[in-house]
Parts: sequence; C-alpha cells; structure tokens
Amino acid sequence: MRTLITSFVMLSLIACNNKTQIKEKPETYTTQIEKDNTLSEDSIQYLLEEQQELHQEKTKSTKVERLISTKDDEHKLQKLVIDKQFYKAEDVYVLDYKYPYLNENMDENNSVFNEFLSENHLNIEATENEILEDKVLFCDSLAIGRCMDKRIIDYKIYTVKQQLISVLLYKENYYSGMKHSTYMFECLNYDLENHGFLYYNDFFVDNSESELLTTINTVISDGINSGDLYYECWQLSEEDFKVYKNNFVITEDVIKFYFDDCIICPSYTGTYAIEVPINDVIHLIKKYNNKPLIG
Repeated sequence: MRTLITSFVMLSLIACNNKTQIKEKPETYTTQIEKDNTLSEDSIQYLLEEQQELHQEKTKSTKVERLISTKDDEHKLQKLVIDKQFYKAEDVYVLDYKYPYLNENMDENNSVFNEFLSENHLNIEATENEILEDKVLFCDSLAIGRCMDKRIIDYKIYTVKQQLISVLLYKENYYSGMKHSTYMFECLNYDLENHGFLYYNDFFVDNSESELLTTINTVISDGINSGDLYYECWQLSEEDFKVYKNNFVITEDVIKFYFDDCIICPSYTGTYAIEVPINDVIHLIKKYNNKPLIG
C-alpha cells in the first residue's frame, strides 16, 4: 500500500507540472523562434518546450534560493541547538540530512524532542526500503544502477521568548526519472518549559479554522494582485488547509504556514510559505499556561 501511495504522489507531481505548463503564457518563449520561418512545426514545438523548461528551472532555482536564504534564530540558540548530520551514499541513492539536536546537558528532558525527531523524521531504514521498492516499479533491473534518488533534509529554527522553539524541516526529494526535485515541509513547535509538542489546537481557539483560512487566502489574493506573488498561484482549499494547518512556525512578528509543491503554487515558481502577521490573528491565539506565547 505504501508503494502504491508513493507511485500516486509521483504521478500527481507529473500531472501538476503538466497542468502548469499549459497555463504558462506561450508568448514568453516565442520571440526568438518567430524570427526563423524555416523551422518545421515539430521543431518549433520542441524549441518552445525546451525554452519553457529552461525558464522553469530558473524560476524554481529562485524559489528555492529564497527558502534557503531565509534568516532564522540559529544564532540565538547556539548553546541549546546542536547541528547533527547524517550522510550515506549508495549505488542508487543518497541520503543527506542536517537536523537540530537539543542539548541534553542543559536539560535532560530535551531528549523528548530528540527522540521524536529521530523516530518520525530520520528513520533511515524505512527511507532506504521505500527507495528500493520504488526502483522495482520505475527502473528495470539492468538500469537500476543509473537510477539515482536523493533525499535531503535541512532546517530553519525560530524561538519566541525562550519558551518556544519552532522548527521548519524542509525535505528535498529527487526521484529518478523526474526533471525537478520536489520539496516537502514539516513544522515542529516545541514547548521548552513543559517538554511537549504543540499543534494547531494548542495555539488557536476552537472553531478558528474558517477565519484563519480566509485570512491566508486574503494574503494570497493580495500578493497576486500586487505582483508580489506569481500570477499562477491560487487560493488554499479547505481540504488542503485541514491537511497543512499544523505546518506553521512562529516568529516574533508573523506566523508562517508552509505548503508542499503544487498546493498553492506551481512546483517551479511562486512560494512555499504564506506569512500571516500576528497582529491580524491575535484574537484567534490562545494563551498557554496563563502567559501569552506571543505578543
């Protein structure tokens, strides 16, 4: 069943790319081609697709660079947070992980965070088995050595009032046979004083989903209308909000909701995150232990 789900995800990504290619304005790529009337229709179509692919590679690179260059609070947490790395290269895959480890010498209860992260996001054996099973589906036995997969994990970390840390794990997955890598996100909000993970219902008041979804979609619409957000992006659906509502990190000023490729923008451009100013939703935020976590 898991292999079937993986196959479905990969096919969905292909469909997403095809869908967005149809929407792209063709005149963007035709200026040079129109100067040469000797090309056949097949040649023109091939050149159009080639130029479109180059354009998408460039915009994808810009989108990823914005993600990677985003500043976090790592410098504020140098004693608490230790960078850990894991690297493994085999014939058919590469695993390259960088992740946060909370210093247990400062507080032995930090092991709660470390163990959760290890069990749920760094399961090496499960990842290896998944990749090898996919090879059986997508690579013939003679070509298996040429079908290289990559799984890369990195992170951003934020802190609020030295009580809360918010961790963004961004996961780059390159599947053999795919033109572009895909990005997926997991957000972890951890209470340093009570040694527990906090989720949407811990931060936001009951029955706040509808209003918060409206707020997120207003940010998206305003971004598209102003030109700050790519015109082919779209509003978040109610179904997707239910799936991703725990995928947020908190800074001093904003709450950032993160979405995988093709959820609010095409895979090759746009943004992965929607920033909601805290002041805009302060009335929807709970207080934890009778002290405001934010504000």
